[in-house]
Amino acid sequence: MDCQPGRLWQVYGAARSLIHRLFPATCLLCLEPGQALALDLCRGCEEDFPRNRRACPACASPQPGDAASCRDCIAGAPRGFDCAFAPYRYEFPLVELIHGLKYGGQIATARIFGTLLGRRIAERGRPAVDAIVPVPLFARREARRGFNQAHEIAVFASAQLRLPVMTRLARRVRDTAPQAQLPAVERRDNLKDAFALRDRPPPRVAIVDDVLTTGATVESLARALREGGCRRIEVWAVARAG
Repeated sequence: MDCQPGRLWQVYGAARSLIHRLFPATCLLCLEPGQALALDLCRGCEEDFPRNRRACPACASPQPGDAASCRDCIAGAPRGFDCAFAPYRYEFPLVELIHGLKYGGQIATARIFGTLLGRRIAERGRPAVDAIVPVPLFARREARRGFNQAHEIAVFASAQLRLPVMTRLARRVRDTAPQAQLPAVERRDNLKDAFALRDRPPPRVAIVDDVLTTGATVESLARALREGGCRRIEVWAVARAG
């Protein structure tokens, strides 16, 4: 299992402070100066991100009007996870930034997403989880991309929350078709038994991904974690598709 020992935070913090002084942050969207801690996003552009303020507490889907929960969750639709949180909606400019991260190699964007995700979660209080589990990519796809965007986001979220990132706990055992290319009705079958665990998970974890759409990916991973003995599973995503 991967973790980040507490002693390393001091070394990481000192090195990060030096790097930030040498290379000041610049907003990736408007090129104005960025924020403290070398966040490459200015305060104004951050405030323009579409917030997912009225969302179902179980699946994080945006809700119209005064609805508190979505119809599926009210009807008792089975879910492998206990709750979900996505602070932003999958709209402009999040769509373009996430596509740039996943398909354009713009890995620096992961620091923005992970930092903001960690901040929004921290605003809700201390998370009731023991560790973060990023959604794994199939090994060949990760090698082709050069990184796993969920892992990169999770690392920066963990720096805000002081939670370990368990990078090697779960693995993707099937090279499934990209979810974005499939209709919603086929996504769940596409990911059936797609994940396996290398070790026993802690009792409470948060799955981290970039976008939550139908929930099929995190649902499949949650089932593997539940079968491995996990008692509480939260899902944290940067953005939620409507």
